[in-house]
Amino acid sequence: MTNRVFSILLGVILVFSLSGTMVSSQEQVIVSLKVGECDLRVESIEKEHILRLRAHHPKYRGCRIDRNSMMSVLTAAFLKKDSPKIEGSISSLSIGRLIDYPWLSQYLANTAYHDQGWDSRKGRPADMDINKYVSQLLSRKELLEQIETPFAKGGYKVNRVSVEKVLVGGFREVPFYQGKMYPGRVPYDGQVWFRLGRN
Repeated sequence: MTNRVFSILLGVILVFSLSGTMVSSQEQVIVSLKVGECDLRVESIEKEHILRLRAHHPKYRGCRIDRNSMMSVLTAAFLKKDSPKIEGSISSLSIGRLIDYPWLSQYLANTAYHDQGWDSRKGRPADMDINKYVSQLLSRKELLEQIETPFAKGGYKVNRVSVEKVLVGGFREVPFYQGKMYPGRVPYDGQVWFRLGRN
């Protein structure tokens, strides 16, 4: 009986070990940058042809990734020549939650508040799905021009931005917001992807 239990446990450990190996072989850290207490990593998931920009805090707190740090780590990833490096054609870059990038979260909140298509009293767009609305705001040329350089260096351009799981709240909930505390509710967070195409 003891031998059988031991064999089952050994089998379970082996399965988890193999699945962990398979996951790690599909995901590679291309570059990593220390930003405050956080590690900002560009990871490649080759099988799916996507990159992931991941802000990791060792104590599971939020990160505060400024624009320059984001641009630096992406530029380093796209220009990297030694292995591991970006290989093949990339279709998108996931940046995770917007609140890890306060400058983007603040841009979204302010832009929505001053946009005629947003109803700040109700906390939703006037005439479309909220994910689609936020995607359109984050796809504006004025924002994409601020982040296009690293992609262009790798031979890519941002075609559009995709968003899901949008969160809405007051300006007090916008990370590190220092501006005027307008009344009403605005979008300030969500899961974000930059959809890429060849330049």
